[in-house]
Amino acid sequence: MLVTPHSSGICYNNVMNNLKTLRDFFQLGATEVSQALKITVAELNDYESGKKQPEILMWQRFAEYYADKFHVDALPDNTEPIHFRLSVDYLMNIGLTMNDLLAFKWYFDNTRPEIGEFTIALLPANGQPKTERRTTDLATVLDEFAGYILLNHDGTMNQFIDERHDNKVSDWRILLYKNEEFRIDVTPDLIYFDQLVNMTIM
Repeated sequence: MLVTPHSSGICYNNVMNNLKTLRDFFQLGATEVSQALKITVAELNDYESGKKQPEILMWQRFAEYYADKFHVDALPDNTEPIHFRLSVDYLMNIGLTMNDLLAFKWYFDNTRPEIGEFTIALLPANGQPKTERRTTDLATVLDEFAGYILLNHDGTMNQFIDERHDNKVSDWRILLYKNEEFRIDVTPDLIYFDQLVNMTIM
């Protein structure tokens, strides 16, 4: 079963950036975030809604603040935690870079491994749910897909045109994958999500 935004019955908003997406993802209050960044709640709301555009230094402060939220303590195998830096491109809803994908993969792999493995996948452009190609190895994403998943201005993903295979067109998806019967499409959670999906329900 592929759990998607449409099958979950959740409504989405077109957003100007991913600031609200990240705040919802980590279930943070506006007061908590605004105090940490030393801005007012009104300023935060203006930034999140796109009413006001942050200066580049403010974008960087947002990037550093949310990157810290990916920090995972006390891993079972004593692996040293990794500090990730989110890209301003992702915050501005321009695109996902390898750093962004690594941060999300690290987070899901170390906090919710029971849900499924963080996977970059290609699905048919005609809307059929069958997975055409998928990889959990982000080095493969770098090699085969140029390491960059491009977003449209409304937060949706551009399609992938495979120039190595007769310009075949496919849809990008980010999945938590167990098998073809049990996989969760988390693309909306990471890109244009308005509220969190309960990802424990399959």
